[in-house]
Amino acid sequence: MALAGLAGPAAVPAQATDSVPCHTTVKRDLVDPSSGHTWPGTGVMYCNLTRGHVSVHASRSSGSPVVGLEQGGAANWFVTEMKGETYRDGAAENQWRASTRADNGRWGWTPEVSFAGGGNYEDDAGLLMPGSYTCANTCAPAPFWAH
Repeated sequence: MALAGLAGPAAVPAQATDSVPCHTTVKRDLVDPSSGHTWPGTGVMYCNLTRGHVSVHASRSSGSPVVGLEQGGAANWFVTEMKGETYRDGAAENQWRASTRADNGRWGWTPEVSFAGGGNYEDDAGLLMPGSYTCANTCAPAPFWAH
């Protein structure tokens, strides 16, 4: 009975906080490269990357081909984030990917291990997951950046 109070309360795991979330929403007209459909006034956010020449992949799969690169720093904008396969870069690993148009104009997904400020398996604190898209009468397909 004397040992009952020595263990103390159960430890709660610490939660990391994204110290450099995506920021500054701007509106852009995004054109689907396959169909030509325009999504006018789509909100995109600028996100800081940890280095230059960050890969943009064709899909959220770790083995998907690289379709382009992003420059480093804070000049990079992204549309949304979604989970994909885990991507590893040294000690950093994350399943979150962010949709963007690479510097060469091709669309794809950047692994969030390249985002400044977050921890392993943490989504960006500023970038949003795709919401529900509604329309009246004739509906366009789901936005291409959310596939």
